[in-house]
Amino acid sequence: MEPRLSRRTGLTAGALAAAGVVGLPAAARAMGDPAPHKERPAARSARSAPDWSRGGPHRHPWDRRESGRTLRDARPESVGLDPAVLDEIPGILRAGLDNDPPRFSGASVLVASQAGIAYEHADGYALRWQDATTELPEAERIPARTDTIYDLASISKIFTATAVLQHVEKGLLGLDDRVADHLPRFAENGKGEVTVQHLLTHVGGLPAFINLYSAFPDIPSRIDAVLTVAPKTPPGTAYVYSDLGLITLGLIVEKLSGQRLDQYVHDHITAPLGMTETMYTPPAELKPRIAATEYVDYYGYLVHGHVHDENAHSLGGVAGHAGVFSTARDLAVLAQMFLGGGRYGDARILEAGTVQDMFTDRIAEVTGVGGARRGLGPELSAWFYHAGLTSPYSGVHTGFTGTSLVIDPLTDTIVVMLTNSVHPTREWSTTSVTRREVSTCVAQALGLVPREVRDGWHAGGDDASVATLSLAVELEEGPAELRADLFVHLETAYDVLTLEASADQGQTWAPLAGRLEARHEEPVEVPDGQLTGWGRRAVWDGTFALADDGTPLVGEIQVRLRLSTDGSTRGLGAWVGRLRVLADGQELFDTDRSDDRAEVVADGWARGE
Repeated sequence: MEPRLSRRTGLTAGALAAAGVVGLPAAARAMGDPAPHKERPAARSARSAPDWSRGGPHRHPWDRRESGRTLRDARPESVGLDPAVLDEIPGILRAGLDNDPPRFSGASVLVASQAGIAYEHADGYALRWQDATTELPEAERIPARTDTIYDLASISKIFTATAVLQHVEKGLLGLDDRVADHLPRFAENGKGEVTVQHLLTHVGGLPAFINLYSAFPDIPSRIDAVLTVAPKTPPGTAYVYSDLGLITLGLIVEKLSGQRLDQYVHDHITAPLGMTETMYTPPAELKPRIAATEYVDYYGYLVHGHVHDENAHSLGGVAGHAGVFSTARDLAVLAQMFLGGGRYGDARILEAGTVQDMFTDRIAEVTGVGGARRGLGPELSAWFYHAGLTSPYSGVHTGFTGTSLVIDPLTDTIVVMLTNSVHPTREWSTTSVTRREVSTCVAQALGLVPREVRDGWHAGGDDASVATLSLAVELEEGPAELRADLFVHLETAYDVLTLEASADQGQTWAPLAGRLEARHEEPVEVPDGQLTGWGRRAVWDGTFALADDGTPLVGEIQVRLRLSTDGSTRGLGAWVGRLRVLADGQELFDTDRSDDRAEVVADGWARGE
């Protein structure tokens, strides 16, 4: 056993020692907080996804100067947010609370932009249930407030990742260091070549989960089980979201610092940032402010005041993957530190270059088009909860208890949504629906859909749908082209806008190859007539040849823009402004003309905002 690992006290060992002989209900197993599983996208959509890399002479959005800006209260309009749109958030939360079953018991939301806290709202109950089926009397319930303390669950991983990168900056640790060089037991079962970076990005080959809390009698044996676990795949070959990797990284921090992880995080992250309401193992006197989580049959009580994650609880409440409690305001401070290039006021937590490294994807070659994206800890481009704010640079993480933190560096915007979605049972938890709606509401409040297309046609607001926008035109021999003003923000490779044409009354359709151009942006080629992804938040002038495999189409031609969405997750959708058909320099069709506009057939597309 590593010498500094055995110092952990067995706070829960006595209560859990006999658990090995207790049958475990399936619902009482913490499985981390992975993104919802999806089948791989259609091969054609994956192959033809446009290259939406940064384009143009733009600085990387995470190339942050060490501004040191601190949060302040601000009016929404002073930081670029439409207050009327933000006022939709209470209705979004209330819909989640009134859902059957409720998506969460209570919620606290904070929105900040340009270092200004522009919106806070809370609804529901921090404590509502006595057990999995019995509600407390109204007088005994605790309402959720904007300063309610929540179990952050897997958002704790960002604190661990930050601690790891502080050690990298000090030269005590390297991203390419083999984990076993710091924790020799980790080499067991063929894991000798797994590196620190592999664990930070969840490509270390470790299983997603092992049962520590009931399969092992005490903390030392649980830690040893983590270190000696058998891998599932060779390192660097597959993405598997794993709590075990972050537990291991927490152990490295403890060994290198000589401090328990909670003390290290306090001394080097939360205390310098003034995050006085962020902690592991909160004291009993704070219980009235803490959101309750789940009634767990295995424990025989409602979890309220200690970490919900069973493995973290069995490790004394302090672990690299879970255990941190915080408020929305405190968590916003952490986010602002990242936006400040590692600084917040006079406190420097990370170097600006480290922050950029932290928020730069490392696994695209492993996961492919439409797959997960990970920096050194943060989850990036996560459509399932970033929704309308999604870009290749958006982060940060969710938590299984119903928490989420989103940073959009393109607008310097922070969205904190903390809920207790597992209260009273994880079987009800469907928080990501509300997460998406809140993120998209903030995106709309920021005006991310440019004004020049808002009075055009819009689709993509429904899951599992197909919407078509069609027009007909008579073409003579010779080249002709479709010109379209387009804005797209679609889940990469899953939601797809296809531009196509038919010369046989719709019996067969040919994709229209084309090219997109916009001011201050590098052109984007569209060889297969398909658009998907974040679209760089630009309005594009699209030019598409009306041809089938290079041969110009002739006669009565039907042209359509077909948007298909999958069964879950979406962004802002697709917006179409002006549509034109040109041949020999003449406009055969132009939706700026009212008669032509009236000929457009919209099935599933709506006009205007």
